[in-house]
Amino acid sequence: MKKLSLIAAALLLAACSSTPPAQYYQLPDSAFRLPAQSNPAHNIGVKIVLAAPINGDSLLYQSDEHTLTLAQQNLWASPLDQALARALANKLNAAGSLKYQPAEASSAQLTVYIDRFQGSYRGETEISGYARWQNGTQTPFHVTTPQQGDGYAAMLNSLDKGLASVARQIAR
Repeated sequence: MKKLSLIAAALLLAACSSTPPAQYYQLPDSAFRLPAQSNPAHNIGVKIVLAAPINGDSLLYQSDEHTLTLAQQNLWASPLDQALARALANKLNAAGSLKYQPAEASSAQLTVYIDRFQGSYRGETEISGYARWQNGTQTPFHVTTPQQGDGYAAMLNSLDKGLASVARQIAR
């Protein structure tokens, strides 16, 4: 009986200490839609290059002025650079008269370097970096967007709004 009680207690403790399952997130507008009346051979290819802290599977949150926290159980459902290329191409197509699509590695005509793509303890999200055209012209951007509500879903909705603002700045 004593042995059975010890086994039951060990199982109970093991169940309490188990890691919760990972949650996977995607950007709201990350399914690319080919623009109407466009010729993919003439569309501008968009390539995303991410800085080291955001070039991984984890969502990123700035928890104070100096600390970045990589989420352990809240992860991107697909590689962030690819999702951002699709979402940004969609938003660029909505913002301007040129036609964009995610680039194959060798066909990029617009390369967007992103060094911040994160939530913040200040109740806002932040996106910063610069866009570089094939001719060398660069457009820097730094966008903060208020986050409506708590949690990672609210953070992604805010980042999506910020990405639309980035697209408008690039499309000018």
